[in-house]
Amino acid sequence: MTLRQEAYAMIDSLPDDDSVKFFIDMIRRFNVVAGKTGRIFETQDSLSEKRKAFLHMEELKKKYPFPKDYDYEQIRKEAMEEKYGCVNRH
Repeated sequence: MTLRQEAYAMIDSLPDDDSVKFFIDMIRRFNVVAGKTGRIFETQDSLSEKRKAFLHMEELKKKYPFPKDYDYEQIRKEAMEEKYGCVNRH
């Protein structure tokens, strides 16, 4: 599926006309901002590589979900303590 076909499929999957109007408005605003800033956009190849990497991460997230009781804040604190020791304490 080409990028253009994927965009059409995404538009077709929107639930109602208001969603389509919102999507079109966002594209118009994006084009105005991009035109004013003169940004050069990445090539389709680099975008597709980034998209592939993102989709791969999403697949991994579904395949190996975090446990319900996963406390990321506690994990972060322990890692900071291990790495920085007493320097990290307030």
